[in-house]
Amino acid sequence: MDNIPKLEFKLAKPQDRKALWEIIRPIIRKGGTYVFSPDISEQEMMDYWMNPDKSNFVAEIDGKIVGTFYLKPNQPGLGNHVCNAGFMVDEMESGKGIGRQMGLFALEEAKKAGYHAMQFNYVISTNHAAVKLWQSLGFDIIGEIPEAYRHTEKGLVGVYVMYRKL
Repeated sequence: MDNIPKLEFKLAKPQDRKALWEIIRPIIRKGGTYVFSPDISEQEMMDYWMNPDKSNFVAEIDGKIVGTFYLKPNQPGLGNHVCNAGFMVDEMESGKGIGRQMGLFALEEAKKAGYHAMQFNYVISTNHAAVKLWQSLGFDIIGEIPEAYRHTEKGLVGVYVMYRKL
């Protein structure tokens, strides 16, 4: 990973929807990493991802969007000091350290926003790359929900709840 690209992070804008869909679509269609139906429509997926309940970011290399993530309160009211997040990296850019950079930036942004911790509610146990990344960034697996995900190739698999204090 000597050639880790320099990323620029920005808040996503409505005009980024098409570029984000181009990143999100193949990941969702393949299955195995998110709960969304592989045949979800562009409108439904982008309405979810870009919903105003989230702070949505893009990661760019030389002006090209190569990744996206959001931050949002994990729960309302008395649970809103813990944030939740979702991350996707352009499959053509996978393995270049972009996810790690996005994760580090997201942790800093979450702290700046006043969150005390970050929690992932639904990390598919067979998504080894994500589990390894989050553990390397200080997240602990604090629970497992057995057979909670219908994997398109592996059948029913477990889901981890992962947590890290900020």
